[in-house]
Amino acid sequence: MHNEVGQFVSLSYRAVYAVWLRYFAVFRKNWFYGLVTTFAEPILFLLSFGLGLGSLIGTLRVGGVSVGYRPFVLAGIVGQTVLIQGFFEASYGGFVRMYYQRIFQAIAVTPVTLSEVLWGETAWGASRATLAASAVLIIGVALGDFSVLGALLLVPACFVFSMIFAALGLLVAARSKTIESISYPQYLLVFPMFLFCGVFFPLSQLPVMVQKAAWLFPLTPVLSLVRTLVLGFPLEIQAPFLVIFWVALLVPLSRRFMIGRLLR
Repeated sequence: MHNEVGQFVSLSYRAVYAVWLRYFAVFRKNWFYGLVTTFAEPILFLLSFGLGLGSLIGTLRVGGVSVGYRPFVLAGIVGQTVLIQGFFEASYGGFVRMYYQRIFQAIAVTPVTLSEVLWGETAWGASRATLAASAVLIIGVALGDFSVLGALLLVPACFVFSMIFAALGLLVAARSKTIESISYPQYLLVFPMFLFCGVFFPLSQLPVMVQKAAWLFPLTPVLSLVRTLVLGFPLEIQAPFLVIFWVALLVPLSRRFMIGRLLR
């Protein structure tokens, strides 16, 4: 019995990896387009906010730590990249693969189960986001803005963060009747997180009630942990627990709704 369970777990792992590898093969086939869409956005944000606006603002003091605006916003761009890349790859990409290309259904008629297909889908969205965030981390280390050790520790952490937003994107894809419907959570949820969770300015600059509301969104604890690791900000104790909460909530929820959508 023990061997049978071990073989089942191993088969499941290989199946999820096979799904992930299928997406990677498509990415590699169109590698130039993939690299442009993955890296262009964070680099443009870096140039406009980190280098452009950063030269005007100077130094900030956050949580008792003095930091230049460029390192502060560069760390914010790491979190923003995880959010945007993870959400858009899983929401728009997932909807296209589910509804138009019917890839989920096609793979599920093979020995790979639908559950394993969705694990591969979520893992791929998280991988794309982690790859883009890693590019920003490399830039931060090259500029001398980030701790090298902190950046190395942040790479696997970014994969966990990306699972949150990839799962959110998959959930949106599962609940959207048309691809145009994805724009509603995009404008009502993703963009508010992007603007008010502390990507470009410290939360302490906002009214207290807005600060408390910001902690209700998953990007806020993600940004807190990013800045703790690469900039040495004090650890906000609620941040890791909130990240765990969002992973535990959104990953199963997205899978449940997507399976329900596909089995109708």
